[in-house]
Amino acid sequence: MLEFILHLVVSAILLIVVAKLVDGVDVEGFGAAVFAAAVLGLANAFLAPIAAFMALPINILTFGLLWWLTRWLINALMLWITAALVPGFKVAGFGAAFWGAAVLTIGNLLLGLIF
Repeated sequence: MLEFILHLVVSAILLIVVAKLVDGVDVEGFGAAVFAAAVLGLANAFLAPIAAFMALPINILTFGLLWWLTRWLINALMLWITAALVPGFKVAGFGAAFWGAAVLTIGNLLLGLIF
């Protein structure tokens, strides 16, 4: 349980960092960031696999060469969906979601390497 709470808090901090670095992404406070991190986790758990399955034909046609791009687009879509569901967390458009997903992915990758 402690690991889950720690992951949620770290994800919330990463969302605040994304809001500081990417124009068009806004978080109104730490509470909104924690709620957004929880909703983003649920979206990644339940909706992202469906989107990845729908992108499977593209990956097969390109022999997996566009896998990173489709994954990045799916992450941006999950961030955009989260912004639509969470009050206090706003993403101005898909471009902001695209770059926000990039910063969030890099931050998660770096934290995964550290821990």
